[in-house]
Amino acid sequence: MEQEIQLVSDIRKFNRFYTRQLGLLQQHVFDSEYSLTEVRALYEIMFNGQTTATGIREALQIDAGYLSRILRNFEKKGLLIKHPLPEDGRASYLQLTARGKKLMSSMNELSNHQIREMLTSLEPAQKQKVADSMNVLRYLLHAPGSDHTIGQVHIRTDLRPGDIGEMIRLHGQLYAREYQYGIAFEQYVLETFQECMQSYQPEKDRIWQAYCNGELAGMIAILSRGRGRAQLRWFLVRPDLRGLGLGKVLINQAMAFCRQRKFREVYLLTTHQQDKAARLYMKAGFVKTGSTAQHLWGHDLYEEKYELKLHYR
Repeated sequence: MEQEIQLVSDIRKFNRFYTRQLGLLQQHVFDSEYSLTEVRALYEIMFNGQTTATGIREALQIDAGYLSRILRNFEKKGLLIKHPLPEDGRASYLQLTARGKKLMSSMNELSNHQIREMLTSLEPAQKQKVADSMNVLRYLLHAPGSDHTIGQVHIRTDLRPGDIGEMIRLHGQLYAREYQYGIAFEQYVLETFQECMQSYQPEKDRIWQAYCNGELAGMIAILSRGRGRAQLRWFLVRPDLRGLGLGKVLINQAMAFCRQRKFREVYLLTTHQQDKAARLYMKAGFVKTGSTAQHLWGHDLYEEKYELKLHYR
């Protein structure tokens, strides 16, 4: 109970800070004649194309009569125009006039300036962290338009201090949640990274790390094993990023690297539980060449081997 009270208190503290920071408690926005609710209504009309009064009311959760008065005032001032809906002449969709668009352009510039001023004392990495944190907050609270997209994902291949620990951590958390693997599995992953780093050479080996909103979202690696052979390792995609095609992107980039380095054979070891990943492997051309019963990390599993032969002209 005490933890919940503290949680609510922390959120309310942030709300008070943020509304004060952006001046949302002021009667008028940017010292204009328009209230916050009126400006929000104008934003809805501007960004939603052919929206209706009903659409605005549902988006802003305001009284229909109050909204009706706001829209009539906008019409009187020449900020918007109504167009009857072809399928229902009693309803209309709303569009901003040239005057309305000019007003919103001015509001946008003032808002952009306010945000820049708020962030002016921060380093670039800190600014990005603020934006990433806000995106995460919107996603967790199911804000409209907050679903992850492949366009939000950034993939890099340079190893930086802290990366290895973050990748091991993601493995430990994901496999514990999805397969109930214990700490022994995380120790195994740690050992595989330790073995890899002792001989890691960027011209022969590569690790792809995918980030979304500043958080590790997925990864894959190709490690040279000598004599034209390479091993694919540590392939995973965070559950909330699955279904976007990220897994396919990672595998395609890994295979392109293998072809660039002229590897003749690529293999991987996995378990029978990784059926979704196995489908991606087979789509990329891998063939299952072995399956052995094993007791690993406290579970009875089948360790499976997949191989891919690469041919060059």
